[in-house]
Amino acid sequence: MKDVHEDYAPGRRRVWLPLTILVVVVGLAVAAAFLVPPMLTPAEQPEPTSTPTVPPRDIVSTDAPRPTETPRPAPSESGLPFAELAPVEPDATIVAEGADILLARVEAVQGEAALAGETSGPAVRATVRIVNTGSEPLDLDYVAVNAYSGADRAPAGTLTRPGGVPFEGMLSPGDAAEGVYLFTIPEEDREDVTLTVDYLFGAEVGVFRGDLR
Repeated sequence: MKDVHEDYAPGRRRVWLPLTILVVVVGLAVAAAFLVPPMLTPAEQPEPTSTPTVPPRDIVSTDAPRPTETPRPAPSESGLPFAELAPVEPDATIVAEGADILLARVEAVQGEAALAGETSGPAVRATVRIVNTGSEPLDLDYVAVNAYSGADRAPAGTLTRPGGVPFEGMLSPGDAAEGVYLFTIPEEDREDVTLTVDYLFGAEVGVFRGDLR
């Protein structure tokens, strides 16, 4: 005679097997619920330093002072763009570096406008003489002669006629050359006239000052 329990044993095993699998799956799901979120959490950001970032000056204060102009170098003591020798009388000789400079003639003429910007009228014609006392030739093409009237040095206009002949060429040591320059200066303004001769780059400018009436 068969045991009744033997007939139902396989059936019980078949029921418990799915239940066991279900329990394992549920357990894995629960474990995943606790483990996966921390893995997906972004990496912690570094804590800010205790040193604050200093904002630009414009943000700190809208009323902060601003520079109004570009700084400029301090002017020279004389207030003139080029260094000058002490003025001498119109009939004196300027003893300069490598040259002697003098006014060979000063004449009152009627100036004639010939070039753009020139104005006809009473003028002074000055003949400037340069003697090369140095050991090197002087390039006369760079000689600049200018005239001014009054204590405030009002610039005089320039003319080329009649008889204007500017310096040119090279002046050998020991030689002399002359240049003729005309300036429109009214007769009433000729009591105090300054005439400058810039004869050599880097050298002090020769200055005549006095009455050219």
